[in-house]
Amino acid sequence: MILAAVLLLAALAGVWWFQKGDLGEYRRFKALNDGHSRRMRFRLWLVRSALAFLLPVLVGLALLGRIEALAVMPGEFARVAAAMPPIVDSGEAMQGMLIGGAVGGLAFGAVLARVRRRKPLGDVSALLPRERRELKYGAGLSIMAGVTEEAFFRLYLPLLVAMVTGQAWIGFAASLVLFGAMHRYQGWAGILATTALGAVMTALYLMTGALWVVMLVHVLVDINGLVVTPLMNGVLKKPPPL
Repeated sequence: MILAAVLLLAALAGVWWFQKGDLGEYRRFKALNDGHSRRMRFRLWLVRSALAFLLPVLVGLALLGRIEALAVMPGEFARVAAAMPPIVDSGEAMQGMLIGGAVGGLAFGAVLARVRRRKPLGDVSALLPRERRELKYGAGLSIMAGVTEEAFFRLYLPLLVAMVTGQAWIGFAASLVLFGAMHRYQGWAGILATTALGAVMTALYLMTGALWVVMLVHVLVDINGLVVTPLMNGVLKKPPPL
């Protein structure tokens, strides 16, 4: 109980540290025009994400003796999960359906973006790769966000709150609010869109009990926006010759 409370405070402090100066930093990033400075900022964000979200999850679960929670849904979530509608009876069929749906959604989203050339929800245009050398950072940010944010906001934070309060639903609700607020640099449209995505990911996790499934879906959603869409829209420029 005491250890969980201490880890909860540390986790919240990590979120605060990640968000500190967030709006001003993003405004400065949007003003960058040279590729080198942009790539340096992408690298910094990758490191900060690992320190703020992935490291606390791994260390915290190890200290709690709950590292298996990464593979098996904690018992503290059982009551909330029981209130969710089941997807299918067969676990293997359900996971296959989810993977197929995620891949299909990725392809459909890419085609739709090509046809409509629509703008993404929220102020995220500055994050889109502008040249081919930035594609790997778009992919890296997508993978990092999908893995670390789902582990932190769908598992670790709700688990700590559940251990402290005895109520898992409080943990999921608080995590959802923080997940949306963490994207405040995108404006209200981005906050609402990411909160809605977080709600879908929460429901998906509770219905499947498989953290890797929601990680995969999150990664594919982000890759669609940060890698596939720029490629399909042909907005990337070749780097200048050395």
